[in-house]
Amino acid sequence: MKKYTLLNVILSTMVGLGMVISLLIAYKDIDTPLAFKFLVGYVIYLVLYALYLTSAILINMRKLTWIEISKRLFTFIISFIFLSGSLFLFNYIFRPSEIDVGDLIIPLGLSVGIAFFDLMIFGKKDN
Repeated sequence: MKKYTLLNVILSTMVGLGMVISLLIAYKDIDTPLAFKFLVGYVIYLVLYALYLTSAILINMRKLTWIEISKRLFTFIISFIFLSGSLFLFNYIFRPSEIDVGDLIIPLGLSVGIAFFDLMIFGKKDN
């Protein structure tokens, strides 16, 4: 296993473990200073992890050809349009008065994950 993949496994495991602990804190309604500090630290960790994954995408995109980049961007745009359109459609059907532009964050993140997942986690494989 490469160092890069091992690092991603460790960081992803920490995200999952932190999510379980955060859900337990919220579910059990634990209101202690330690729990609050943990949640603030976990949010900071999530922001730093998102920046790490974004930089990993940009670094690994340098190794791609223009054709591969354009295919990934096309996949990103199509999946973003489909996911945001279906989100707005479902929101219009079930909650007609509550459509917000801030709802585009989830389709944006999913589209990035669909198009660039292998660059985030594994890096570009050399042929």
